[in-house]
Amino acid sequence: MCCVLSPAFAAQLPSLLRGVVVADGPFGIRVVSVEERSQAALLDLRAEDVIIEINELPVRTIDEFAVVSQALKGRVSQAPVIVLRNGQPRELTLHLYSVPILQRWGLSFVYEHDIRFAEPAAGMAYWSRLGRGFEVAGNDEQALNAHLNALHNTPDDLQTAMAADQLLWKIARARLEAGQRADAIGTIQQATALLERLFEQPLEDGDLRRVRQELALTVASLRTRR
Repeated sequence: MCCVLSPAFAAQLPSLLRGVVVADGPFGIRVVSVEERSQAALLDLRAEDVIIEINELPVRTIDEFAVVSQALKGRVSQAPVIVLRNGQPRELTLHLYSVPILQRWGLSFVYEHDIRFAEPAAGMAYWSRLGRGFEVAGNDEQALNAHLNALHNTPDDLQTAMAADQLLWKIARARLEAGQRADAIGTIQQATALLERLFEQPLEDGDLRRVRQELALTVASLRTRR
């Protein structure tokens, strides 16, 4: 799901601190180890950091750490964490969003945490097939989710990013037609942010024609529903 977490979906989310092993420390919670390539590792949490605050709540003991971690699970998608590193305070932001997609395309997308692939190409193939199937079935929301999961595995794939952008525009129009103006505007903002990154790439004439078509249809939809 892109950017907005429904209550049902959020309840299935893992902990922000998944893959982190901790112990009591003299000033807070000492990080013993961080699982390689975990979200926490990608967001620069390191072994021997000392966690002293999570989401503006102090944590001094393992019990406090467990209570705060459990309270955040399934309720938030990101939180600030204050650590001591070599005696100096540092603020990190831990989140559940795909780091590759956020860095490459500027989208905040919560990827499927429970389906992992050792080879990125295998993950790409799986999610792309699923996305195409949902598109054929007319389920654009699920198709977008699948294509973004594919992009999480291979973030440099231009055609997958193009497919995701086209789906965002289609979803925005569907939300306008359903009278969901606030959701539609939010989706347009996401589509625009992705499109700005796409324009930095060497797009082919066919890609540009599809972009123009989606923009024209969306502008027409906005004018109709003023």
